[in-house]
Amino acid sequence: MELFENEYVKLSIDKNVPCLEWIGKKYMPSKEFRASEEKSVQLYCEYKNIYPQLEWFVDARDIGPIAPKDTQWVVNEILPHFATAGLTKEGFVVPKNVLGKMTVNYYTSRVGKIIEIRIFETVTAAKNWLKA
Repeated sequence: MELFENEYVKLSIDKNVPCLEWIGKKYMPSKEFRASEEKSVQLYCEYKNIYPQLEWFVDARDIGPIAPKDTQWVVNEILPHFATAGLTKEGFVVPKNVLGKMTVNYYTSRVGKIIEIRIFETVTAAKNWLKA
């Protein structure tokens, strides 16, 4: 079920997992990246009551690098909101390019114990883990 879309990102619900899907379409400037994260938290909170087991799927294959300051902002500001709302797992499909992979690795190394995050090479693998 599609919830939001712009030129940078598509946000939807996969009822079969269930998960909120964040699908990046291309490189995102800081402002758009942060807006997509804030929108994700808003939608997660809105749909968590409908889907009590709701988790978060991130397809970052096409986004390219995200600035370390934006990554740290997600860790400090966004993930605590997700955790408070009940998120326990975030499954990533890794970016295609080296810089994008470095961004995801940096992000996962900063998260600590807030939310369990795993990195996958395929959508199927990530969603299967989120279901478990």
